[in-house]
Amino acid sequence: METLLGSSTSRTGSADRAAPARPTGLSEHGRDTAAVLAGLDALRRDDHDYADGTVFNSICSAPLPVARQVFAQALDTNMGDNRIFPSLRRAETEVTALLGDLLGFPDAGGVATSGGTEANLLAVLAALRRDGRRARTGRPARIVLPESAHFSFDKILAMLGVEPVYAPLTPDLRVRVETLRSLVTEDTALVVATAGTSEAGAVDDVPAIAEHTRALGVPLHVDAATGGFLVPFARDLGHPLPPVGLDVPGVTSVTLDPHKYGGAPIPAGQLLVRDAADLDRLRVASHYRGTHDHHGLLGTRPGAAVLATWAALHTLGRAGYRTLVASVFERRELLLGLLRGAGFAVAPAPDLTVVTVRHPAPGQLVDALERRGFIASVARRYGLLRLVVHWHQSEEQLRALVAALTDADREIGGGAG
Repeated sequence: METLLGSSTSRTGSADRAAPARPTGLSEHGRDTAAVLAGLDALRRDDHDYADGTVFNSICSAPLPVARQVFAQALDTNMGDNRIFPSLRRAETEVTALLGDLLGFPDAGGVATSGGTEANLLAVLAALRRDGRRARTGRPARIVLPESAHFSFDKILAMLGVEPVYAPLTPDLRVRVETLRSLVTEDTALVVATAGTSEAGAVDDVPAIAEHTRALGVPLHVDAATGGFLVPFARDLGHPLPPVGLDVPGVTSVTLDPHKYGGAPIPAGQLLVRDAADLDRLRVASHYRGTHDHHGLLGTRPGAAVLATWAALHTLGRAGYRTLVASVFERRELLLGLLRGAGFAVAPAPDLTVVTVRHPAPGQLVDALERRGFIASVARRYGLLRLVVHWHQSEEQLRALVAALTDADREIGGGAG
């Protein structure tokens, strides 16, 4: 897949290059292009490149070359004006059908979004408008969600005034299904499950949750921003993961992020819904004759992202994605073996591509690792070192990471394992 993924140029900035002078205001006559580009180069001198083998905290990666090309060619396109760019509505419709097919429901409705946060917000908003509890009773609606839910829901709950009911987790950081089921009643406006938690990559047992919510007539939203492009192909490859899409009876909506493992550029998200009526609940009429009504949060939306997603999906196809997912899972197994061989305690065993490590001082370890040029992260709620495996990493780079981790562990006084 080398020719499909391509490679990015390495960092050109230098740590000792002088920082650009702080501007005092917008210049009267501007600067010539060469000076602007030189200033930008200085501004980005400390940026990392996905291809340079130092980035191990990101679920995003460089987009496919074809997606990059399409995005650059379509920078002026606006999803908010269908008369100027009729291709965008056609592309959005086709992307929705392709992603619906990927998740087992080709007839899904959908809306392209800026990412998982917007898609999750729209799913909650549709549920609130379906439920109507606040209008009837004056009390906030309740949604049940795992303690592992993405922090986008913290924003959403605050914005929409929703009352959350949190379900605890098992030791492997999946939601405790029986407890969650006990928290769901006919008065629940929405239940959320996660197919690939951001912190640990854990996949909730969506079928077991959906069986209960469906019996009660309560909608179930699956946040598959991390796992939407991983789980279907990993299942094809024999990995023991549950189905997480609209092929599961009772799942009413799903969030995906093509800009994660889909090969699309940022920003590229998608909300899929089983029932087109949920899109009607999100409809906001345009004030202009001939302009389509809006279903997303944004008004002016980058059409380039939708076209680039279309290009990525058609370039890779199922076989291409399956090959990429197989390769990233192979790298995950290599990393697990290297970490255990170096004495680090992996916990819990990963479902997807996020590997977590138990360490007495994960923050100090990440800081020491960053001094060596590597970017990792700490899952703060669990006190775990977090490493993300992606297709921009090579075997050599994974070995270099573990060597640097071992050295960093010694620097801060040990404690691995």
